[in-house]
Amino acid sequence: MTDYSNTDPGMLQFVNQFYAAPQVGFAAVGLDNARAMLDAFPDMVDLPAVEIGEVRDIEVTGADGPLKARLYVPANVKPNSPALIFYHGGGWVMGGLDSHDRPCRRICAVGDIVVLAVDYRLAPEHAFPAAVDDAVAAFHWACENADKLGIDKTKLAVGGDSAGGNIAASIALSLRGDVRGEPAFQLLIYPALQAFGKTQSHERFGQGYALDKADMNFFITSYAGENANTSKDARLWPLLADDFKNAPPAYIITAGQDPLQDDGIQYASQLEKSGINATHKHYPSMTHGFCSMTALSPDALQALEDAARYVGAVLRA
Repeated sequence: MTDYSNTDPGMLQFVNQFYAAPQVGFAAVGLDNARAMLDAFPDMVDLPAVEIGEVRDIEVTGADGPLKARLYVPANVKPNSPALIFYHGGGWVMGGLDSHDRPCRRICAVGDIVVLAVDYRLAPEHAFPAAVDDAVAAFHWACENADKLGIDKTKLAVGGDSAGGNIAASIALSLRGDVRGEPAFQLLIYPALQAFGKTQSHERFGQGYALDKADMNFFITSYAGENANTSKDARLWPLLADDFKNAPPAYIITAGQDPLQDDGIQYASQLEKSGINATHKHYPSMTHGFCSMTALSPDALQALEDAARYVGAVLRA
């Protein structure tokens, strides 16, 4: 029986609604409905969008053509601002600029940094490594166009939640030492970093916490095929990297009632063993996705704003 005795009341409200649906889970409803569910998610569980200096839809260069992107500029922005490139979550198959507009605005406003959200190609229409390739291309584009964007390419971080955290970690490691530019920081919000079924949290929280095994398997196989969980490609599973030396410092958020909890914990440990500054913030009563559920929990709002302040301060230092 699932134990919710330590679950945040707002998260429990969400979990109860999730399992009260006629069809439970993203895999069960099918891809089109799953995408519609995530698009409707912000109005149901997130606080209204905060006002910032400017929001502008633009295009960036992806690995196979232009990609939609959204630029968030804080009020009273200064020249050569630090910036964060944000890659949204959604199991590599859902989500986009609108599904994560509110957290991007809040990071911009509270962190006082420019945020560039990138609408990378989704699976299964575009399987791995399309999303990673797009993320790399978008990062290089931002470096090349730093002056036009008003940002400092030496203070350019990468970040994302869940699948977006996977992508951000992947390129944070793969772009180490790249002469065209490399990330100065990584913000990972409950990231997926290794094959599913490998850890205690995958098993313990793989049913009953609104991110079930069936959904994880649906996401992973849609993204990287039936053999994804046996892949040795570190671009897919960053925890398989040969080493973590010279990786950018990190701020890692994990939720205590999330199957992906151990992914973030192990990644922070690997960075620390390599002498990399990794700030790990763990929220025991939270479920996966909580940073996008700020209307349900004051603690969720606090967690996202604390992360934004930290990243902004580090990049301005």
